Amino acid sequence: MRHPNQTYYLLGHRAARAEMLENCQDGFAYVQQLQKHGKQLDGVEFDIQMTADGKFVVVHDETLNRLAGQQSWIADKTWAELESIVQSDYGRFSQRFEPGFLKHHVLLLDDLPRYLQYFCHIELEIKTHAKTHPALLVKNLLRLLSQEVWQALPITLTSFDTDILYQIQNQQQFLTFHFPTGLLLEPKTLEPKTLEPKILEPKTLEPKTTLAGQIAFLPTPDAAGKSLILQTFNRACALGCRQVGIYYALITPTLLEIAKIYGLTVSAWTVNEVDVAKRLIEMGVDCVITDYPTQFLTQLYDFNV
Repeated sequence: MRHPNQTYYLLGHRAARAEMLENCQDGFAYVQQLQKHGKQLDGVEFDIQMTADGKFVVVHDETLNRLAGQQSWIADKTWAELESIVQSDYGRFSQRFEPGFLKHHVLLLDDLPRYLQYFCHIELEIKTHAKTHPALLVKNLLRLLSQEVWQALPITLTSFDTDILYQIQNQQQFLTFHFPTGLLLEPKTLEPKTLEPKILEPKTLEPKTTLAGQIAFLPTPDAAGKSLILQTFNRACALGCRQVGIYYALITPTLLEIAKIYGLTVSAWTVNEVDVAKRLIEMGVDCVITDYPTQFLTQLYDFNV
């Protein structure tokens, strides 16, 4: 059950990335059980990519290189081609090759709703890259989400790409349903001097495209940093967003105070140390996203401010 004094949401990152292979069917079944029994997991975060035939798969990377050992782009493959792809993660979190990290098929977004029932908050991140056509992607996604099974879920559509968020804002105004949106903010740099080096992962593990629609965000503790926060949150509101998702090391009391003024909730990603999560909760973050939902449920349940 959810603690009666809990002021934040706890989400599993890519389902439960450190406990099962990320974004796989078994991973979502696993976190659904965390939601149903005992200390309640509030929700999940996951990523989607559009295929060559306009389908959506639950995959983080723009290529199949990291988890399937293929150089192919997701955008160049049809669902029929991706359906047989098997993914494994040899050693990111597991050094013993546990079955939970090995040999899982790519998951189609259409098959996900049954694993998302009863969650309080779900963040669906829309991934983009150099080949993305934002208007077409959003049109296809909203067509899928128009189904009743999706509209019944507490989903927030998030993206680092402001072009995607603009298209959602523009296209939803003509629809009878509406999904809230959130702007994700990419740190301007991941230099170890700036952020905690032990949390960082080698950039080669996850292909990443820098797009014009992404906002470089690295607020400094001075007037210029506050101005950047104001400009960024103004942009989020202009795009119709209700939420911002921020790398946890950039979150400060000042940032949270400004977000509150703008009426924006703040999600902290990706928090993998319980003490860090407690500090963020004390500051007032609205959502903590972690790779370790089981551990966090055990150690955070009785920590409420």
